[in-house]
Amino acid sequence: MIRAAFSDIFPAAMIYAAAIIWVLLGLGIFIVAVRRGPRGAGEVLDPSSGASRWAINIVMLLVVAFGLAVPALVLAFNGADKASDAPGGVHLNAEQQKGRHLFGDTCVFCHTLSAADSVGRTGPNLDVLIPTVSSNFETRKAFVESAIESGFAGHYGQMPAELFQGPEAKEVASFVAAVAGH
Repeated sequence: MIRAAFSDIFPAAMIYAAAIIWVLLGLGIFIVAVRRGPRGAGEVLDPSSGASRWAINIVMLLVVAFGLAVPALVLAFNGADKASDAPGGVHLNAEQQKGRHLFGDTCVFCHTLSAADSVGRTGPNLDVLIPTVSSNFETRKAFVESAIESGFAGHYGQMPAELFQGPEAKEVASFVAAVAGH
């Protein structure tokens, strides 16, 4: 629970910290420019003095480090939390997350399903078809499992029978039943 709360707050805090640092850096440059003018700023930051060279090098190093660290931290702390999110506020369990992967590897070429960002033209639009079956999750899941097991032939093409078997069929069916129509 503490980790979940920390990961929810941490990326936002990083964004605010980044914005504050960049604003302060911009204000500092503005103040130097206004107080000394272009010639005065050139005298203060004269690279011939040792202290100015060190100051310039440290500022440049901080800017580069900051520019690399912020995106790396956002990517590192944001990826794991998004794996369970699906459109329409649906939270996917582990089985459904595996089903999303399997669906993405095989089914997206033929089926339309907005949760998988797929626009297939051969098979039916699952966002339209599955909600007409039932509003009950278990009934929808059983329908999708049946379709995977038996395959469907029609004038739009043919889905091979047993495209997935066993646990994989259950995972894909669970994913589609959870997200279709959302």
